[in-house]
Amino acid sequence: MVGFKLYYFCVESILMKRLWLAALLFAVPMQAMAQASRCPAPASVPPKSELLHLLMTAQDRGFLWKITKDGHSSWLYGTIHASRQEWMLPGPLTRMAMMKSNIVALELNLQDPATLATLRKPEDPDRLQHLIQTGRKKKLDDLAETLCLPVANFSKTAVGLEAAGLSTAVGRVDGYYPDYAADLVIQGIAGGMKKDLIALEEAQTQRDLVIAANQADEDDFIDTTIKNISSGEARTDEKRIVEIWGQSDMAQLQHYDAWCKCLRTPKERAETKRLLDDRNIEMARKILSLHESGKSLFVAVGSLHMAGPKGLPALLKQDGFDIQQVVPAATNPSAL
Repeated sequence: MVGFKLYYFCVESILMKRLWLAALLFAVPMQAMAQASRCPAPASVPPKSELLHLLMTAQDRGFLWKITKDGHSSWLYGTIHASRQEWMLPGPLTRMAMMKSNIVALELNLQDPATLATLRKPEDPDRLQHLIQTGRKKKLDDLAETLCLPVANFSKTAVGLEAAGLSTAVGRVDGYYPDYAADLVIQGIAGGMKKDLIALEEAQTQRDLVIAANQADEDDFIDTTIKNISSGEARTDEKRIVEIWGQSDMAQLQHYDAWCKCLRTPKERAETKRLLDDRNIEMARKILSLHESGKSLFVAVGSLHMAGPKGLPALLKQDGFDIQQVVPAATNPSAL
């Protein structure tokens, strides 16, 4: 009970100040009001009267593993980058895993000013001029208006990051908000619990994933994003992955190749390797090093980093970890 009260205090103090760090990558204010009746309501902080109820009824969603080596355990948690308000607080098994950990490890530490400065760097002037002249910038801005996002807040954002931000925001009409993303919530709560926060990747690495070194590659990414948002495909895809996460559907996660539309061509396969497999190798190395130093980690990264033979659980098993999936429906928290 003491642990639960501490956890509630941390959640309350963070939530009542602000929604954590959602949309900082794209400089979109979280308090922006809907532009018209067609727009979804803005994300909001749950009233204090509802917060305890949300916490007490929170279910374990997503994907959780206990990984053990050298006599102590760490945890892997597959997150989602948009979620429902009623899903945003971690369930009891996830909370307990956090409490048992010394370190919370995320893809990026968005509380680090240097990280935010890197992500918010403006577009290269020559590239920006090209993207304006080719009409790509205007098409994205028009989509932002359609999605009820304030275009002015993208004026100094790199265009590739604007495209990525819009892709994440398409599910707002279905109730899926970046503001309630599991990884952002975990980061906010970890800070409130005074856990050490570390980043598994550099901010420049993630920026380079979106803003390619080659102008043609960035053009292709932006064109594909515009097409997918305009056609509704991006919204359909986000709904699928959020629902898979919400239901902790491991079978669907492990067979993402059947529905992700990301392995159909040699170019898509190469891009997926760059976005997932290559990064997983580096993250696994860092997790192994930190764990072997004697620390217990709670690793929270996007769920697709957990899938398949090149996912983090599989890679860490190769490194000698005993991997135990923690079933969300389990009723025995002592298994942690």
